[in-house]
Amino acid sequence: MNQAGYVAKVEGNKAHVMFKRMSECGDKCATCSSGCEAPPLILDIENTLYADVGDYVEVNMEDDTFFKFTFFAYVVPLVMMLVGIALGYVLTHNELISIFVGLAFLAIAYIILRIVNNLHVKKQEEAVKMIRILSDEEVLKYGR
Repeated sequence: MNQAGYVAKVEGNKAHVMFKRMSECGDKCATCSSGCEAPPLILDIENTLYADVGDYVEVNMEDDTFFKFTFFAYVVPLVMMLVGIALGYVLTHNELISIFVGLAFLAIAYIILRIVNNLHVKKQEEAVKMIRILSDEEVLKYGR
């Protein structure tokens, strides 16, 4: 999966690249009145192209890597929360306590994901690579 990103900062051999996230309504903001705002995604990528601040770069991430990141970021915490709610209810038969147990399991899931993420930073950096610096015409093609 190729994506265009904006180089926001360069530190040593790392570039902080910002990617525009799709909003929940599919970026049809002119026709949507919900006022949602999707914050950008920022990744630290090895600056193999020696891109400067202000450049747009094309970045490649393998599809299976993207789907693994998405799975671990969304599905694992959801499953942990549901397991916590079920476990809390089975043990106490109190809905309020089961909700708090579910939230505790959700927090534990995010702590575990943070630890695993920090242990596999090098592997993640290798999964995302800069391909090329985009020209102004190519930037317009990506919708920037």
